[in-house]
Amino acid sequence: MTTSETEMIKRTPVAYAQRASNPKMGELHGMEVALAFEGASIETARKSVLGVTDVSCFQRFSVKGPQAAAWLESQGLKLPAEINSWVETAPGTLALRLGGSEFLIEDQFSSKTCSRLHGFNQAAVPGAYQVQRADAAFILSGREVLNLLSELCMLDLRDSALAGNAVVMTQVAGISATLLRQQLNGQQVYRVWCDGTYGPYMWDMLLEIAKELGGGAVGLSCHFK
Repeated sequence: MTTSETEMIKRTPVAYAQRASNPKMGELHGMEVALAFEGASIETARKSVLGVTDVSCFQRFSVKGPQAAAWLESQGLKLPAEINSWVETAPGTLALRLGGSEFLIEDQFSSKTCSRLHGFNQAAVPGAYQVQRADAAFILSGREVLNLLSELCMLDLRDSALAGNAVVMTQVAGISATLLRQQLNGQQVYRVWCDGTYGPYMWDMLLEIAKELGGGAVGLSCHFK
């Protein structure tokens, strides 16, 4: 890889916090990502107990305004009907309704929906406005996730808060965050998004509790091949 190519790759918001773990790094969608921290068998075991994975590299597109829903539907996307809910709008692509007229679309790994949406011409769609996002984003996996969230989250998520396709906006480790629960490769996982400037702090806090509960850092390759 040449110097110019390296400079074009964005740094993950949690890169500084991950440095001490010396992960094997790779690149996805123009952003660096930790592919692995340990051997596959170790990370597979961690994933089943409590794994923390950085997925800030996933592509996202956010839009709001009175015509946002109509424009997204004109692009062939299925949208959640209820506020603070989500759907899989296309294979491997999530659509979150964060308010009556604000949406976050995220491609999970190899999907290309957001690449197409980034061609959005705001001048041609009155009443719809693209929202720039720089999220730090994480997958939490394993049987101890709710114990971790009970220590860091202001809400009690053990009952119905994340039932079905609910999206919860709350505080995790004192930071405003968005959470949902989904199935990934047949396993129930939890997703967390926060402002990228808090990414290193969030990574450190999640990882600290994960280690206390018998888990740890898990690279992207443990979830996606």
